[in-house]
Amino acid sequence: MKFLTLPILALVSLANACAAPEAKDSPFASVYTAIFDKSTLGAVVFWSLDGYVTVGVALANLPARGGPFTYRIHDKKQPLGGCDNGSKPFNPYCGTFDGQTPAEKEVGDLSGKHGVITGTATAQSYDDDFLSLNTRNRAFIGDLAVVIENLRGQRVACANIEDLTSPLTGEKAKAAEPATKLPNLPKHVADLLV
Repeated sequence: MKFLTLPILALVSLANACAAPEAKDSPFASVYTAIFDKSTLGAVVFWSLDGYVTVGVALANLPARGGPFTYRIHDKKQPLGGCDNGSKPFNPYCGTFDGQTPAEKEVGDLSGKHGVITGTATAQSYDDDFLSLNTRNRAFIGDLAVVIENLRGQRVACANIEDLTSPLTGEKAKAAEPATKLPNLPKHVADLLV
């Protein structure tokens, strides 16, 4: 019986070795945004108040057909005017698409961890314990992109994630307007979006 226990413990240890660790090191009051300003409008906003990252997703004008829609953080910025640069979901650890827990999924698979978008609009906020806004963390998401795909896996919209240090103006502010109505949006984040 002892000989059977050791291989089982080794397999359990191996499975846990692939789980992403919680990221609790995001700087206080950091704000990053991915602003959708083409046919799909809105923003995915990332902020931190306590070391963890909160994600706000406020999108409108998604296609009437092709849903439900997945959305993921991808490992490369997207070129202006296009979403097909060969990027893939952000995965700094060894997460999988079909991981059983959020820690076992790809770090960037937001819809896999928090649910797909049904319909043509969404407004929701949630905590994601595995993303980081700390530039020294492997799970740092700044300078990456959020990509939205339809049910067939075709990219329908994308936006680059950028550090938001001053208030938005002009077309960017207009496109991000749906995000100002996110639930539980901290005042300092709302002030940057208008």
